Amino acid sequence: MLELTTAVDGTAHTVALTGELDHRTAPRLHAALDGLRLAAGDRLVLDLTGLTFCDSSGLSAFIAAHELSSGAVELVAPPAMVVRMLHVTGLTEIFTVHDADRGRLTR
Repeated sequence: MLELTTAVDGTAHTVALTGELDHRTAPRLHAALDGLRLAAGDRLVLDLTGLTFCDSSGLSAFIAAHELSSGAVELVAPPAMVVRMLHVTGLTEIFTVHDADRGRLTR
């Protein structure tokens, strides 16, 4: 099960994910991302504080978010398993990753 919460604060569009992001739930994230109205210069923030599981379908959804937002995606508080997958796949090169306190972990 995956719960999504969206919020807009100025140019920052935040999608908070709670639960499991896998092949069954990734389409819900894709639909939520498609519904965003991002303008040039807007930031897309994916708050992963409540994420309990993520598989390759989740990584694909993150990549789709990157393409949708012209590359301005921030991942906030990803669980250790997600950070490891980002490093192994080289995706730390395209995402800005922050810890829960918004300190930058990687770029």
